[in-house]
Amino acid sequence: MRNSTKISGDATPRRRGRPLSFDREAVLRAAAQRFRTHGFAGTSLDELAEATGLNRPSLYAAFGDKRALYLAALARTHDWLVETFRGLREARLPLRKVVRAVLRGGIDTYLGGEKGPSGCIAINTAVVEAVTDPEIRAALARILELEDEAIEAALAEAGSPCPRAHANVVTGVLHSLSVRARAGATREELEAILADCVDVVAGPAQS
Repeated sequence: MRNSTKISGDATPRRRGRPLSFDREAVLRAAAQRFRTHGFAGTSLDELAEATGLNRPSLYAAFGDKRALYLAALARTHDWLVETFRGLREARLPLRKVVRAVLRGGIDTYLGGEKGPSGCIAINTAVVEAVTDPEIRAALARILELEDEAIEAALAEAGSPCPRAHANVVTGVLHSLSVRARAGATREELEAILADCVDVVAGPAQS
């Protein structure tokens, strides 16, 4: 979910468009960034080819159609979140810092994008398609379930007296930050919401 990435190696189609070699992670990262900017319906295969550096036959050979590439980008997002939350738990931070780390990580991500703040690929694009596409709905649900469980576990380990309720608050604010970032909220405005959430969950900072 970063700037468009040019894939190294020869992407000239050979044997029905099969690419000779490419960095799958880099391709998915670039595709996710483009989907995050324009959404699933608003992103064309030509735009994905431009973003990834692979031509259309190579994309088809490697991933299938646009929908399959979008689902792969959502799966990549899920895997990235698994590693992110693992690192958070391994840091063993106190409660206030856990909440701050989760929300600030979200803000840093949401304010990035190819053409400005793009929010979260799941919250800001998958929710649109989930109404009519069962597989995208399942991928979105999987990401939400991961967030719920990982944040609850991190808060419990940090000493929250009611980790599930606090996790519901934190994830709700996290998703709101994604929407607000796309709506043009400044970092200062998002950080103010972060600070309020930290105080709600962990109590006001002791002076």
